[in-house]
Amino acid sequence: MLRSLSKTISTIALLTCLGCQQTKVILVPHGDPVLLAEPIKAKVYAFDAQGNMTGYPTKVTIPAGWYALPKRRP
Repeated sequence: MLRSLSKTISTIALLTCLGCQQTKVILVPHGDPVLLAEPIKAKVYAFDAQGNMTGYPTKVTIPAGWYALPKRRP
């Protein structure tokens, strides 16, 4: 009896907690710039001394508030 009651209370608490959270998903059209909400670590491309685009071998931290743009529009 006690185990059944405990299980029922746990189930009700779980369902209540799940109902309280709301998650919003915003789809950004492919190719549009996005504003970073928090700092991220990523490998990036940059131009070298000869003007060629090259990838950095290590990850860099990109601060929040910067825009991320696609390499090219499809």
